[in-house]
Amino acid sequence: MRKILILIFVLLIAVAGVTWLYFKNISGVNNSSAKIFSLIPNNAALVFEYKNEASFYKIFKNFTLFKDVIGDTCFKQLSQLETVFIINPQISKGLNKSELYFSLHATTSNNANFLMLAPLNQTFLNENSTNYFTDLLHKNYGLKIGKYGKQNVFSIGLNNKVFNFYIYQNILVGSFDNSLLNNSIIYIENNNKPQSVLFETKTQRNKNAIANLYINFAQLPAFFNNFSKYKNPENTACLKNFKAYATLNINYQSNAFMFSGVTIADTTKKQYANLFLNQEPGRLNLTSILPVDAASYCAYFVSNSKKFHNNLQQYFKQQNIYQQLKNQINVISEKHAINIEKEFFKILGNDFGLVQLASGDKVGLISSNNSQRLSFLLSTISTQSQANFGRFDDANLLYYFFGDPFKIFKRPYYVVINNYIAVSNSRVALQNFVKQYNQQKLLNFSAKYVSFQQYLSNKGNIFYFYHNGNSKGILKSFLSNNAHQAFKSKAFNYQNIYGFSIQFSADKNRFFTNLYMNMVETKIKNVSLSDSLYLDSLNQQNIN
Repeated sequence: MRKILILIFVLLIAVAGVTWLYFKNISGVNNSSAKIFSLIPNNAALVFEYKNEASFYKIFKNFTLFKDVIGDTCFKQLSQLETVFIINPQISKGLNKSELYFSLHATTSNNANFLMLAPLNQTFLNENSTNYFTDLLHKNYGLKIGKYGKQNVFSIGLNNKVFNFYIYQNILVGSFDNSLLNNSIIYIENNNKPQSVLFETKTQRNKNAIANLYINFAQLPAFFNNFSKYKNPENTACLKNFKAYATLNINYQSNAFMFSGVTIADTTKKQYANLFLNQEPGRLNLTSILPVDAASYCAYFVSNSKKFHNNLQQYFKQQNIYQQLKNQINVISEKHAINIEKEFFKILGNDFGLVQLASGDKVGLISSNNSQRLSFLLSTISTQSQANFGRFDDANLLYYFFGDPFKIFKRPYYVVINNYIAVSNSRVALQNFVKQYNQQKLLNFSAKYVSFQQYLSNKGNIFYFYHNGNSKGILKSFLSNNAHQAFKSKAFNYQNIYGFSIQFSADKNRFFTNLYMNMVETKIKNVSLSDSLYLDSLNQQNIN
């Protein structure tokens, strides 16, 4: 009996020890990640992280989309860094099996560059010092040493390019852009207290994924605007004023970027996207009537229209515009002798959105569950022009019911088509929209679009899609001349990219998120999910 008690006691100690070690390791990983992000200047738009292991380089050896997206110059710089820090057998020991981070920042006008952050391997540090690591670099590449602020800055000359770096708290921080590196030093030295984690997601990152992508949505507009000819270009995309952070892990496919994970929206801010956190995900149907020349769309699904409208009213109140809009609706109701709010809720469907055509024109789409009742309601508050087309008699009606995406439609033209009301400020654009629908020239009938969609979720709350080929004219009008010339050059192969999509599915206080970008397929075929290798794919059921 005594032996049994002793055995049980030993087993309890062993279990407790293993448990402690497990949570200690998790804590260590999270602290390491938090430490890295505390060093990244807060204007970073994206951060890419991957494990410095042979498996990563083997899998992505022939993956060309990296080069297509970041450009030939940036890709060559990364290749040079790989030669120095990864391939060199002596130096690579310092970074072996570490997570490497690359944050993307807008720098001077029409330019961007990356900041590399690489924690030195703990096993290496247990046996050597950081001075030994820099001595190895000096022995192999002849380092130059300078100083900026309190930091020793080391320089390596690589094919007419200089890579500058410093080591802070055993983390190598470097860049080919000297001003970006200096800004990072200023950033850490001006803050004596630990920085809040830039990409705070309040959920454990997927440390087992071979690569992770972090997105700071709040910084994306400023990043893209840095390449625009306008100081504050018009942007009606649903992500323009989105204060949120995403942590996504990669799912490998040979000709595409596939990421999935979690997005945490800032619920302390008044922002349109937060209205969908209280809605159940559902199927988006408006894509069935999109014309083949659709350049992009931002669409939404609501499971409870009344709940959405109540939350939208609160959103308007926070902006101090609710009473003005409400008074306007009351005037419309009195003028037309109809209860607009009561009647609208009877005919509303579950999805709506904004489509931009290749011409640059924008068309709003709103689903209805009763097209006949919808046509009657519209006839009482509008003026019929020709055939089935009409124009609203009063302004801001759609803005009151659907919010930000429809703010641009003051008194739009409209037509009812296949249980949807389509609206536009241009009657010609609306006529062309209907013409393509009648001729069945639809995006859904495009083999490339069908191939693209098969990797996306068929349910969600916020859907954004960008068609690269149909957006050429829009992109040219947005970009500065220098940026557009670079975009068209052989340094980038954007013509190889078909499209980009990001989807958000609400789950209480967060969004499950899927991001997808693929290359144009020269031969369309039925591709099964088994054709892609999923690396530790993030599923809704296994996220705590």
